[in-house]
Amino acid sequence: MGLFRPYERKDGADTRDQIATLTPKGQKAAAKAAAKDANEAAPVVEDAPEESTKIQVTRTKANATRSRRQAEADRMERLHPTLTPKEQRKAASRAREDARVQALDKQERSPQRQLARDYVDTRWTINEFMLPIFILLMAASMATMSNITLSSYILMGMWVVIGMVVINTFLLWRGYKKLLAERHPSASPKGLLFYLFNRSIMIRRFRQPGPRIKRGDPI
Repeated sequence: MGLFRPYERKDGADTRDQIATLTPKGQKAAAKAAAKDANEAAPVVEDAPEESTKIQVTRTKANATRSRRQAEADRMERLHPTLTPKEQRKAASRAREDARVQALDKQERSPQRQLARDYVDTRWTINEFMLPIFILLMAASMATMSNITLSSYILMGMWVVIGMVVINTFLLWRGYKKLLAERHPSASPKGLLFYLFNRSIMIRRFRQPGPRIKRGDPI
């Protein structure tokens, strides 16, 4: 009779899997395994195009063209930068110094002063040796302080040198005015006496501007 089937013993592994599935822990493990298989089987969605689009938009915004007003403001800032009070004082001081130097250069290039310099530089004068002589006489006077008579004579020698300088300056000035009237009749000699005197008492190598003519050469 085929009412009963013979007992078939299954393998141990299948039995263990069936028992594990029937338990709560086994059910959870089976659910996790099924979810994992579903995730692995699902297609992967790539977000690279979206990120690339964001980067491109960001770069476009960063390189956006400035407005005309902004460009004009930047140009004016470069031409006329905003200065602090201290920087403004320094800039004003430099501007005054540059203006003074330019004014002096303009005066030095005038024909009256050029002629005065050449007139002094072309000749030997006692004025040029006044300062070295004064230094020597003062040193001699201090060295002979014990001898009052000799020291007095040395001091008198200083007055003699001063008198010679005054006479020499007068002769220089008279000759210069005559030459100026011949070369530049419309030029005024006003203020040039002191300039001529300062030029004459300065040692030749220290004169500024430097001499452009040698001693004895015609002007």
